[in-house]
Amino acid sequence: MSFFKNLLHNCEETSFNIIKSEVTPLPFSAWLKMKTHIAFCKCCENFGKQANVIDKAMHHHVNATDESEKASQELKDRIKQKLKQNDFFCKE
Repeated sequence: MSFFKNLLHNCEETSFNIIKSEVTPLPFSAWLKMKTHIAFCKCCENFGKQANVIDKAMHHHVNATDESEKASQELKDRIKQKLKQNDFFCKE
């Protein structure tokens, strides 16, 4: 059992490493554990996809030079409301 415990992360560690990997390269062992966990966990796979989309949207929003490309206040409020409702998280 300890072999699998050392081989795989839990969802909390995996989600942390998903976010961390967008900012800095992970050590190979952490990267491998993350990828192995994602291969078996649909929730973490979805979380990784959502984090990627959010990261790209934030970069686009921050780097937008034209005000018309920036998110409207209505969209920002809708995103905040959805986050408060926890609609982005897996219910499994």
